[in-house]
Amino acid sequence: MGINESAAVATVYRLADRVMAAGLARSLRAETLELLACGCRRPRRLVEAVIDSGDRELQVALARNAGLCTPRQRLRLARLGVPDVGRALYVAERWSRSGRGDEIRAAVLAAADPADPAWRVPGGLVAMLLGETLPAELAAAIHAPFPDLALHALRHCGRDLPLPILLRAARTLHAHGGPELLTALAALVDEEGGLGHPGLAALLRCAADADSGAGAGTGAVGGAVGGAVALLLAGDPSHTDELLYAVRLHGRGEMAGDVPPDWERVRSEHDRHPFTAGELTRLNRWPGCPPDLAVEGLRRDPRAALVQGTGPLPLSALTGPAAEPARSYVPRVLERGLREGWLSAERLFTEVTRAADVIGCLPQGDELVGKAVRELTAPLGTDPAAWLALYRRINRFAGTATELVAAARADAAGRRGPAPSWPRAIGPAFPCREPEGQRALFQRLFAYAEEDVQEAVVPHLDLRAVQHLLVFGAPTPRLRERITAVHGRAAQVAHASRWDLPGETVEELLDLDDPDVNEKLYLYGAIAQEERERILAGRGRDGSSVPVTDGLLDALTWIDLRHHRAWVSAGLLSGDPRVLRVVLGRIRTHTEAGRLRVLIRLWERHGREAVGALMTEAEFPGRTGGARHPLPAATHKSVAQALASPDGLVLLRDRLAAEEDPVRVVALLRRTAAGPVAERVRHLAEEGTALPWPQLLEAHAADPLPVHLLRALAQQPGCPRALLLAALGAGPVCRSDDAPWLVPAIQTGRFTPEDVFRHCGPAAEAVSLLAGVHSHWPTAEAASWGPLLREVRVLTRSHLGTSQETWTRAARLLPAFPGPLPALLAAAAADSTSSSTAD
Repeated sequence: MGINESAAVATVYRLADRVMAAGLARSLRAETLELLACGCRRPRRLVEAVIDSGDRELQVALARNAGLCTPRQRLRLARLGVPDVGRALYVAERWSRSGRGDEIRAAVLAAADPADPAWRVPGGLVAMLLGETLPAELAAAIHAPFPDLALHALRHCGRDLPLPILLRAARTLHAHGGPELLTALAALVDEEGGLGHPGLAALLRCAADADSGAGAGTGAVGGAVGGAVALLLAGDPSHTDELLYAVRLHGRGEMAGDVPPDWERVRSEHDRHPFTAGELTRLNRWPGCPPDLAVEGLRRDPRAALVQGTGPLPLSALTGPAAEPARSYVPRVLERGLREGWLSAERLFTEVTRAADVIGCLPQGDELVGKAVRELTAPLGTDPAAWLALYRRINRFAGTATELVAAARADAAGRRGPAPSWPRAIGPAFPCREPEGQRALFQRLFAYAEEDVQEAVVPHLDLRAVQHLLVFGAPTPRLRERITAVHGRAAQVAHASRWDLPGETVEELLDLDDPDVNEKLYLYGAIAQEERERILAGRGRDGSSVPVTDGLLDALTWIDLRHHRAWVSAGLLSGDPRVLRVVLGRIRTHTEAGRLRVLIRLWERHGREAVGALMTEAEFPGRTGGARHPLPAATHKSVAQALASPDGLVLLRDRLAAEEDPVRVVALLRRTAAGPVAERVRHLAEEGTALPWPQLLEAHAADPLPVHLLRALAQQPGCPRALLLAALGAGPVCRSDDAPWLVPAIQTGRFTPEDVFRHCGPAAEAVSLLAGVHSHWPTAEAASWGPLLREVRVLTRSHLGTSQETWTRAARLLPAFPGPLPALLAAAAADSTSSSTAD
């Protein structure tokens, strides 16, 4: 069964109700079996129907891909007690990421009937586990109802088990086999050197001896003996024991609610059988972990503790020899400690060297850290010389941050001469990148400084530092005014240097109507296409004239058209001869109406002389010497006639009106071949021609438009609903080809579920669109699709009714049926009626 058949079966299950799904599991058994084996997404009703079906082969197929089921569904499978299902599910849990693998595996074994020989056949679950030695695979088997398997699991897992869990396993063994199994377990403990539990073997033998009369004792005597065993092996595992069990065997463990582990119990378990470095790192994720355990994990594996650890570590350990082998990872841990509050910035400033390492890990926007930084830099005051001395030393200073500030203050105190200036000053960078090295360290401290300090130092910053402060420092409006007052337009230009500037900042910069700011925003900012068109047209936001800079004109010659064609085409209607010379040299115009519109706009702004000069221009940037003029001969002929006439502009406008005559446009589109029609429609719209929707509707009503034209028109946002529906029902839909118009129409609600249901064909594509059952778009997962799916269910059930035979026929017809869904449902119902009549 191919992918379409699998999707069809999945769709039927999704659209059917619960009662119908159970019947489909029988009538579509072969198809369902292949669907379960293919590993694609299964509807919940299919899973429930298979679990309830009693069909062992279907259940095994489901269990083999149990990762696609919910934990509750996997538990239901486990509790069936079917040997083949249990084995498949046990194996499938190796790849489960739910964190409940042991729970589900234990449920498999708990539901097993030891008297059923199918559990022990060669290749069965018991035989498979008896050949296993990995503790993680055997952990769930320590309580198995098969004594030999439980003993085997305890041999390989027992050393890692806390004593209460081991005693619980011993009680389970006793319940399944009596004192002989306790004696066997005691012998196993001796063979394994005590399993790390001194006295355990003696305790087990004592319990076995207490139960020695169990074979003869009955009634009260037998109950007393069993009670003695339970008393000797008493000890229910605590929450901490269960956590340690999960950490030891699976490398995980989660606290129940807010209940912290018993750390004394953890420590005693560590003394009994030391945890590995990875286990200690995991233990340190829990609140209250003793520092010595955390440090021991760091000492044993510094890299894992620093990279994978999420718990606190003492500052002395992070700066001491234990962390030295992985010192490059220490700053990220220091930053995490400051952010989470288990490290103090004050201690870092006074105790940790080098100062650059500490400053480099300061998180941004943290109020507690900001308070500590302001206290640290308070000795510098508002003295620019002290702050610039700090900048000079910050990258190479070997002492603590506190000592760095003191040294900078001393440098400033001994300074004589003119006002200080920024060392090795440089200008802004375009695009602006985050500061590095010395500048990054200074920025981290300066961003936290008091506003009056920042205002005092701003005049002494170079433009690169100003740029970093504006773009990454989140200055207050007052500070921005101070920066502009001191550095003027240069600061505003430096600010317009990144694509991710906040929207309100971009708006403020655009409102300046400054040519240089516009240039930088055009090249490095995220601005709307309408703003790009306005900038290249030389219009200010207030209606004034704002010239296009030479730098922007030059940039238009090298902008990559593969990614930013619209940045260049934005100048087509600029009416600026300098801009048009560049744009026409790089962008091909595709419609005569578009070319005439370009020339009319140029004439309106600069007169006939500018049009004549453009038509005689011999060199266009981006075109090789000797290349033909970018405008074709037909355009030259029209323009020559206009230039020779006193009413030349009127002539061009009349010519444009003739080109855009609705009847002409409809005829042009109708005779365009299937291949280029989508491009032609797009070119008309992009170059300013308004598509004549009323005339297109009339033409379609008189003589239906070709399917390729309908789907090209459907890609346009203004396409009328009548033409959209015609495009939907005009022929087979293929999502890979029709996505450009089909997906937006569904996403924006221009198609209703009933539209797709009634008009879209083939039927398999329609149900895949509506139900999102197989290879679907991400939007098919959105919550908004829930009501849509419910509507489709109602529509489908209203056609197919409650006849299981009709549903089955519909499922088998669906993959290859060429027509829309109503035709499919009618065919399925008719076939069902014919079969009933024949019977």
